[in-house]
Amino acid sequence: MSETRSTNETHFKGTSKSVKEKDTRANNILAAIAVADVVRTSLGPKGMDKMIEDSHGEVFITNDGATILKKMQVVHPTGRMLVEMSKAQDVEAGDGTTTVAVLAGAFLIAAQQLLAKGIHPSLIAEGFQIAVDKALKILADYSIPITLNDKSNLIENAKTSLASKVVAQNADLLAPIAVDAVLSIMDERNPSAIDLRDIRIVKKLGGTIDDTVLVEGLLLGNNKASHLANGPTKIKDARIGLIQFCVSPPKTDMDQSIIVSNDAAMDRIIAQEKKYILALVKKIAATGCNVLLIQKSILRDSVTELALHFLAKKNIMVVRDIEREDVEFICKSIGITPVAHIDQFTEDKLAEADLCEEADMGGNKKMIKITGAKKPGKTLCILVRSSNQLLLDETERSLHDALCVVRSLAKNPSVVPGGSAVEIELSQKLSVFAQEQSGINSYIIDAYAQALEVIPYTLAENAGLLPINIVTELKNRHRNGEKYIGLDIKKGALVDILKERIIQPALVTSSALTLATECVRSILKIDDIVLAV
Repeated sequence: MSETRSTNETHFKGTSKSVKEKDTRANNILAAIAVADVVRTSLGPKGMDKMIEDSHGEVFITNDGATILKKMQVVHPTGRMLVEMSKAQDVEAGDGTTTVAVLAGAFLIAAQQLLAKGIHPSLIAEGFQIAVDKALKILADYSIPITLNDKSNLIENAKTSLASKVVAQNADLLAPIAVDAVLSIMDERNPSAIDLRDIRIVKKLGGTIDDTVLVEGLLLGNNKASHLANGPTKIKDARIGLIQFCVSPPKTDMDQSIIVSNDAAMDRIIAQEKKYILALVKKIAATGCNVLLIQKSILRDSVTELALHFLAKKNIMVVRDIEREDVEFICKSIGITPVAHIDQFTEDKLAEADLCEEADMGGNKKMIKITGAKKPGKTLCILVRSSNQLLLDETERSLHDALCVVRSLAKNPSVVPGGSAVEIELSQKLSVFAQEQSGINSYIIDAYAQALEVIPYTLAENAGLLPINIVTELKNRHRNGEKYIGLDIKKGALVDILKERIIQPALVTSSALTLATECVRSILKIDDIVLAV
């Protein structure tokens, strides 16, 4: 009797554990699918935009998947995994952040159906890995190699990236700017080592997006020249100094109060301050410096009105409040050396440029522009203009994506057709591969292949077309060997995507497949959520 009771207890414990695992896994999958569904309607050129209001009341309008997921306050742990996956796609390829989330959602739905048939999650995870490995091999054979010397291909890729953005109508202007910017900073000996931090996007409210320009020089968007005592705002043959010390009276490390009992003592203090500042100004002027950039100070005023008066008399243009994080970019751009103490401020620390001026951006908006540096670094600036702040921010995000697309082509100079042609081709080839497999892997790989059809289905759905008809016709034509047929959203029809020049970097697709599959495999292997103290 006791043996029977023990056997029953073991059975019930095992059943309870199995139910708990299933519930945890089901909840995790549902949470991740819910996050993926949020961005699904934003996929493609006809995708919808999202208006996001953060906790501070700031409003964003965007259809960029990474931005939407980043701004969302996702609480569920597996939901946050999709957010991190989208961030990783943004870092790796710059584009496809919505695609990777939609693919992950489709793979999870496929996994959900396989789990319902009683297939073990570990087997599903292994099968998905086999499928993605095969998909990447198919993609490598399907991709078309290009050369970085062919600017037209690079521009078409950038245009494809911008086609789904709010600023799509300005793609003809922004795409060449992105290509020229990346090619300008690229090292031909090592084209894959492109640091996009060498391209500074400077936003300035006013004008229209058509006023956006590429500037081969240095722009300081948040700074302007001092106008005190009629100080100069334009210097030709500029000799520029960058100081990290203050041109103001010294201050003690601790708070102290000085009590002045009579006018004579006050006069002596003022005279000493004047003498101290004048000595600093004379040392600065003695080096031949005629443009002075002063780093922002926290402890005390970086420069006083008296110092500005003396500097103006010496005909030295002063630009105050240079941010600490801007110093490295400034040094790299014009070949300047920052100086932390007046004793180290010598002529060899200066940078030379043809022109330094305060540019008028309309209204009261000013900015500093330095061009014609004698020792320029491989950096440049893009000045972005727009009539409102929401569009200005979205233009910056769209330009960043276009820059990342061109960078990804430098890493892997090969392209694939857009318009979901690549996903359908992969789906068809994987279905054939699945039939060649034996056992349970055949079902799993076939489910993975069918999940790839979510991209053309969603593109057609978001464009107001008939998704089932579109996907069915796409599959038939690819099965008949028309491997470059895809969906042209603007025409609302199936066309030869290569002839229409709708292309995208192969790295975007390969990265999306890899990251989405890794994320889904990780979710499938979670059988419990433990709250740590």
